[in-house]
Amino acid sequence: MLHIVETRQSGRSAARPRAAGRLPGGVLLSLALVGAIAACGPSEPQPDVDTLRASFIAQIESIDLVADFEADGDDVRFVRPDGSGEDVEWRVRIDSLDVESGEGEGARVLGHVLSAWTANGRPITVQQGPTGLVTDMPNWVLAAGLATDCYALWDDEAKAWGWT
Repeated sequence: MLHIVETRQSGRSAARPRAAGRLPGGVLLSLALVGAIAACGPSEPQPDVDTLRASFIAQIESIDLVADFEADGDDVRFVRPDGSGEDVEWRVRIDSLDVESGEGEGARVLGHVLSAWTANGRPITVQQGPTGLVTDMPNWVLAAGLATDCYALWDDEAKAWGWT
């Protein structure tokens, strides 16, 4: 069976034959686009600077007692009480993100984040002391695996960064 389909090209009408059971070109294009979008659906997270940034920010947000959390690109702000119960306004600015893959079989992927932290506008410091690094970074930040200069390992099985 043969169907006649009318198409318009440059203001004129043209008739062309179409085999029975075939879909018009517009429908085929729509189905192709839907298939392409489905094929490009959510993919597995990869160890890159984008997932490293997102994981670093999520790690901050997951810290106990963090409130009023806001993240805007490489800038994070939140409030957390200090030891006396007073609220402290924190700001974290991500200065650099780096992802390195090791060489060889079973090599790990390492993420490196450099950031600047301030508490109520006062910079958190890290200095070399006589017995190692000395910092006024609170223990609750360090316990979360974070610091001004910190590392994460990519867990290929979990498809996530680890901050311990």
